[in-house]
Amino acid sequence: MVALFELPPHSVACPVVALNVDDLRYADVAVDSPVGHARSFTYHVPQRISVQPGQLVWVPFGSQTLQGIVVELSSSRPEFATRDILQAVDPAPLLDEERIDLGKWMSQHYRCPLFTALSPMLPPGFESHVRSRIFPSPQSGDETGGAGAHSRAPLREETTAAIEVLSEKGRMGQAEFVKLLGRRGTRELNQLVERGAVRREVTIPRPGVAPRYEGYLVPAKAGDLATEGLTTRQQALLDAVKQPPGHLTLAEANRDFGSGVANALWTKGLVAQEWWRTSGGPPPAALAGRTGAPTVSSVRDGIGTPGTLTLTPEQQQALSQITSALDASFGERPHPNADVVAQEGARLPERTFLLHGVTGSGKTEVYLRAIAHAVSIGRRAVFLVPEIALTPQTLERVNAWFEGRVALIHSGQTARQKFDQWWDIRGGAFDVVVGPRSALFAPLDNLGLIVIDEEHEWTYKQEESPPLYHARTAALELARRTGAAVVLGSATPSVETYYHSTRGRVRLLSLPHRVTGGPPDRVEGPPELVEGRGVSLPPKPAPLASVQLCDMRQELREGNRSIFSRALSEGLSDCLDGGNQAILFLNRRGSSSIVQCRDCGHVASCRRCTTSLTYHSGPSRLLCHQCNYSRRPLDRCPECGGKRIRQLGIGTERVVSEVGQLIPGVRVDRLDSDATRSPGAAEEAVARLASGETQVLVGTQMVAKGLDVPNVALVGVVLADIGLHVPDFRAGERAFALLCQVAGRAGRGGAPGRVFVQTYNPGHYAILAGTRQDYLEMYQREIETRRKLGYPPFNQLAHIVYQNTDADTAQRQAVAIADELKRRSAAQGRTDIVVSGPAPGLPPRLRGRHRWRLLLRGRGLPEFLDDVEFPAGCLVDIDPAHVV
Repeated sequence: MVALFELPPHSVACPVVALNVDDLRYADVAVDSPVGHARSFTYHVPQRISVQPGQLVWVPFGSQTLQGIVVELSSSRPEFATRDILQAVDPAPLLDEERIDLGKWMSQHYRCPLFTALSPMLPPGFESHVRSRIFPSPQSGDETGGAGAHSRAPLREETTAAIEVLSEKGRMGQAEFVKLLGRRGTRELNQLVERGAVRREVTIPRPGVAPRYEGYLVPAKAGDLATEGLTTRQQALLDAVKQPPGHLTLAEANRDFGSGVANALWTKGLVAQEWWRTSGGPPPAALAGRTGAPTVSSVRDGIGTPGTLTLTPEQQQALSQITSALDASFGERPHPNADVVAQEGARLPERTFLLHGVTGSGKTEVYLRAIAHAVSIGRRAVFLVPEIALTPQTLERVNAWFEGRVALIHSGQTARQKFDQWWDIRGGAFDVVVGPRSALFAPLDNLGLIVIDEEHEWTYKQEESPPLYHARTAALELARRTGAAVVLGSATPSVETYYHSTRGRVRLLSLPHRVTGGPPDRVEGPPELVEGRGVSLPPKPAPLASVQLCDMRQELREGNRSIFSRALSEGLSDCLDGGNQAILFLNRRGSSSIVQCRDCGHVASCRRCTTSLTYHSGPSRLLCHQCNYSRRPLDRCPECGGKRIRQLGIGTERVVSEVGQLIPGVRVDRLDSDATRSPGAAEEAVARLASGETQVLVGTQMVAKGLDVPNVALVGVVLADIGLHVPDFRAGERAFALLCQVAGRAGRGGAPGRVFVQTYNPGHYAILAGTRQDYLEMYQREIETRRKLGYPPFNQLAHIVYQNTDADTAQRQAVAIADELKRRSAAQGRTDIVVSGPAPGLPPRLRGRHRWRLLLRGRGLPEFLDDVEFPAGCLVDIDPAHVV
């Protein structure tokens, strides 16, 4: 049954562009199909329906029925034949003009289908696919498939057998029947449908959140359609639908007139079928008069207003520049050059800021006051965080400022929570949206400010599936179209962002001093000023934590076989004896990273990936961290039969065990992706640390971001070398950032902070700069190296990975791709473009597929690759976060 979904009541208040739909009878539609990037298809809009840009529709596409998004309307008849849009999925647009433009840019820049680029902006549950069922044809009866069979070739033996199975079962799902047909099954099925050998019935589903929808029949918009030839029941149902109030539930129609009658009327174009939301959200009248411009009074009393906390001069200067940009952009239209695809960094410097502040310098206070100012002038804001685990902590702080006006978006929510949250945001129930990268696409109208905390984090890059966007780049593009300001904040900004700030493309705001660490100094002056109620003194400047470098090579030479240096062991004991807490950081999960046979050297490896299996002690398993393949631990070597199996390397599980042996009775907790698989586990671990229940928290990079626990006085980096020698030009930068970020967790309260960095490479520039927490030292080393090698920010990168289950095919295809790109660059005279590779990927095999990779360096790579046709199995990643 074909369904038309009605927008929830929230959508009624959304602005709708006035269009003369009688004149605009052709629509460019982005279809949900793996077509070329930036492509749309022209359809005719039949008289019985009306559509607008941003509306979700069902369209015929080849032999399929697919969802599509209307991106543009036109009154000009194209020179080619067009097909009709079948049905609108909703009666009003889901996407506004700015989001459609952003999707077009993402499709072009990141080389993905236009529908794919727009899909993250759709409400959860609306993406769906038709269900096709195959039935025997009533006319079938001979081996060639019915009428006209004498003029057609006989069917294959396998096809005849498949039709016989279908006849026995009465009906089958399309996928099941195609499987019976064997190779080229989909094409053969289409041929069978055309010649009448089988019949295909398509059912368009309701959304995934269908339990809160009810189906209705309503009269078709066109009033002059012929009604001749209707059966008695069809005519009776049509008359019932036209009676006041002008609609009838599908349940009533099927009950009173028989199943299938409603679908017959829809097929004739006499009725439309709609799904109406039956609960949730205020009625339309409650939203009709909302202006979307809350005042300062909507901000919680006493928070974010003058007199509650005195900012440092640096904080005040940074805030002043951001609020000035917000005031200047208030009421302006988007930038006139918003449609121009610019080079990275060529943005709006007057509205793009880099807030570079050391850990504990009060960046969050600046964020919150800037958001409060945006809300006070009638704008709305997005606050992005790099990790889902940090979202609840950030939400709590933001909600203290804007109680009841903050929405949370993240992948850990249920489908129902995501759906309701999306519509509440769309309806104007929230002024601020908090979440990881996907929160950028929340349906906020009147967007005024985008804050990206820890902007250097690679988790802002989508790497799992298209669109392979970077939230930072997409945020800058969205800001260009909406006139919003963007604040990029970090203690260790990415080299690219900092470089752009030195060139005036981003406005640099500095917070060079930590402002936590105890009560303020005594201030002399009039009592009414110093001790007056409502007056707070500037926080006392505090030093960064002291850092001690521990050379683990020397520890081995002196007989220490423990995973802890003597300095860290003593410091940890002293810290806990003093009533403080500690964080131990190791960017590796599990207990042991390698399981090896001592007799023959065999290493336990994943059977689908060329990676070693990691031993996990609880429960006792060997696990592949690439594809999650799992097996029982080895008790005998599969190669030589030996029983001397040893575990090499360390992970967070072993660190927890070693801490318990070092300090018996200590309360140790773990924070990594293994320990936080269940919903709410990460929040509970952070809460236990904040309450003091946990004395030592052991974790991966999740503990390095955003944790602000004043009683943490010690941080231990168990092994700083992990990831340092990966063949990625950003390896040193990432190692430095992790060291600085995790070191910043110590000494935020009254006790001085101490950090111990254990390493086997004490002379590496990233380790040395990290222990000194000297960003400029790292930056100067990195920028000079990248200038010589032509890496970002001086050029763009494109990472091309070809995958195939056959190793020879993968290598051969990768070589062909590289040769084609080299010929193309030479033919165009593009001396700036360098094609490196092909080379085996790291790992060379992943989830059963062999991988070969290319790396392109140059300028304007999206334009250079615009009309290149890559083979199936080839992934093109523009501006990759990793190049292995």
